[in-house]
Amino acid sequence: MKVGIPRETAPGETRVALIPVSVPALKKAGLEVIVQEGAGAAAGFTDDEYRTQGAATGSRADVFGTADIILQVRSAPGEPGVLRN
Repeated sequence: MKVGIPRETAPGETRVALIPVSVPALKKAGLEVIVQEGAGAAAGFTDDEYRTQGAATGSRADVFGTADIILQVRSAPGEPGVLRN
């Protein structure tokens, strides 16, 4: 299973649903992790930090198109149709 972390789109939101140090625990549980490029920037985390911990990075389309589970701080009601069936 793959867990996806998109960049938050709510106005003023600076949090991210998963910080880099949490990635190894998910990997140990047998999950893959994909983080949208720049998802952690507003919270002070770089894409390199996520990759160093074992996550893949990609576009928003990559995250929503390949993840089985999406973790977000706030849902984005303005994005109908981005989740796959």
